[in-house]
Amino acid sequence: MTESHVVVPSVQGTVLAHYERAVDLIAANFPLAPIVAVYYPDGLDAAAHYGGAVHDAHPLPDTIRTVACGSPDHSRRYVACDANALLWLVHRGAIDFASWTPSPSDPNGVGYARVILSPRGGATQEHLALAMLAVRTALSQRGVHTVPVLDGFAGAALFIPFNDAPTYDHVRVWLHEVANDAVSHNANLLTADSREQHEERVHVNVGSNAVGRFSSLPYALIGSTHLGMVTPIDWNELGVVHNGYYTATNSAERLRQGDTFHRLAHELQDQRFSDGPR
Repeated sequence: MTESHVVVPSVQGTVLAHYERAVDLIAANFPLAPIVAVYYPDGLDAAAHYGGAVHDAHPLPDTIRTVACGSPDHSRRYVACDANALLWLVHRGAIDFASWTPSPSDPNGVGYARVILSPRGGATQEHLALAMLAVRTALSQRGVHTVPVLDGFAGAALFIPFNDAPTYDHVRVWLHEVANDAVSHNANLLTADSREQHEERVHVNVGSNAVGRFSSLPYALIGSTHLGMVTPIDWNELGVVHNGYYTATNSAERLRQGDTFHRLAHELQDQRFSDGPR
């Protein structure tokens, strides 16, 4: 369900100013995607609250569109991504926006697959950069290319566009194979064990590739005190653009350079899951 939380006015003003710059980009890149709004009612850096499916008991304004996802027997409605809906959610206290990035033509089919990379056991940003390159190599060997996105704090995601709306089950099984292959060739750098905390490793997670499993969208903010922006980068910016440098406060500096995510994804617009070697 959607929620409403009070946010400190100075924080809400900063968040709103950022999204007034960014919502058109988010909406253009993920049109009508199901949105999970993320709130921090106990303060930034505290526990997140997730605004998930909407219910008839909590009617939305007529101007807020929804999208239905899931099987006919277990369909759930979510706020659909457009600029108006995102700003409405910000006014209700939303800080972050997440989705499972389905195809615009099929809310149950993959639009962008995602590989989530998270440092563990004291792994550094240098480790993260090497991990991104290692997973990129594993994917490119299979004829698949990605858009790199820094998560605004310590991790990253590789967004993989597919224009043929493959099923999440098929994509997730395949990505598990890719991840395991990458880990086996980079055992001193990568891990598939989410519990790994004792060695400097970067966790490779593909489990969010499923209806209802979500991750932050490019240009959204994370709920840390510095309000880092989820920042798409060119591969040649890896190690140059630092994770967490762009925030709600200075996001205009980055956004003046244009829609990096759209530019990179557009270059891959003909990528089909059914085409390359799998």
